[in-house]
Amino acid sequence: MSNNAVQLALFEQRLPKKPYHTDEFATGLAIARAQNALKSRYIQANGPTHKYWLIFDVDSPDAALGWYDLGAPAPNIVATNRENGHAHLIYGLEVSIRTAPHGRSVPLRYAAAVENALREKLGADIGYAGLICKNPLHPHWQVSTWEQNLYDLD
Repeated sequence: MSNNAVQLALFEQRLPKKPYHTDEFATGLAIARAQNALKSRYIQANGPTHKYWLIFDVDSPDAALGWYDLGAPAPNIVATNRENGHAHLIYGLEVSIRTAPHGRSVPLRYAAAVENALREKLGADIGYAGLICKNPLHPHWQVSTWEQNLYDLD
């Protein structure tokens, strides 16, 4: 199995059972079983209790490779808009972050600090909430994979 296939299979495997999804933001978000939601261009990658992916919205024409020039770590998956080059850079975590209300605050604060530092380094959109992302399993996006290993927060 190629690195591309491994990363995308892991993305699919880690999806919430019933993620939010949409093809157009103007029509709002829907909720469906993952197998149906995968047909949409945008999908919720992280569930309500665990964060498996750190996702960054980079709105520049060179977003797919800009991380390299900035000296940032390689993303696991990049989903790029073919029309303008804007992309979602997706970093997979080896161990998920527990985000449920009873999750421990120290790991949550540490994860937030790492995420903020990486967002700043990438020049990613600070207003991006991260609820849904470009679905790398949808043919609308140009998808590439880079780092084959998952990351820990250190």
